[in-house]
Amino acid sequence: MDSGRLEAFSDGVFAVAITVLALGLAVPVPGHDHESMFRQLAGHWPSFAAFAISFMTIGIIWVNHHTLFKNFARIDRTLLFINLLLLFFVVTIPFATATMASYLRSGGTGATEAAVIYQGVFEGMGLAFGGLFWWSVRKQHLKVAFTPEAGRAAVIRFGAGNVAYLAAIGVAFVSAPASLLVSGLVAVYYIFEHTPARSQEGPGGPGGPEGPEENMDRRDVIG
Repeated sequence: MDSGRLEAFSDGVFAVAITVLALGLAVPVPGHDHESMFRQLAGHWPSFAAFAISFMTIGIIWVNHHTLFKNFARIDRTLLFINLLLLFFVVTIPFATATMASYLRSGGTGATEAAVIYQGVFEGMGLAFGGLFWWSVRKQHLKVAFTPEAGRAAVIRFGAGNVAYLAAIGVAFVSAPASLLVSGLVAVYYIFEHTPARSQEGPGGPGGPEGPEENMDRRDVIG
């Protein structure tokens, strides 16, 4: 299958997810005490915080998804289904975000459970994305080849965020807002993360010097 066709389908799903995410934002209805709109908006900070982190996460997934697929030499049937699994979790992020925003201010058991759902969706997304990269390395679908050692290191770096999401689930039982903050930090981590490539084998060889565009393709910033 042409990777361009798969990317186009995935891009549409990302666009829908972000659009639905924005639909959850609304200006609060004025209260009986006629407090200012800015005060009411400030009181709805959980909605805006959850939206900002979820928007940033989906955006980073989209960027890194494009970077990864740009480096694919070929795509097999298994990759198609793993990509569908990734998109499944992406489209559930708006639901998890709305749930988190609804219960975060109230605190208590509801906020904890909402945070667990939120982080569970992110964990599923991370595992699916990690599985996508792991399969591509294992089956040598990438244009850039990896040595076994470099491949293992790349997969570990790629999936490091999954450990943080698991930790965020545990943090949710202590503090739901702190759990949300962990998700934001994971997103920042994946903005700067890169995967290593095989050492160059010499001029003109398979791993020889490359132009700026090809070198740019080596960078897999993972989401």
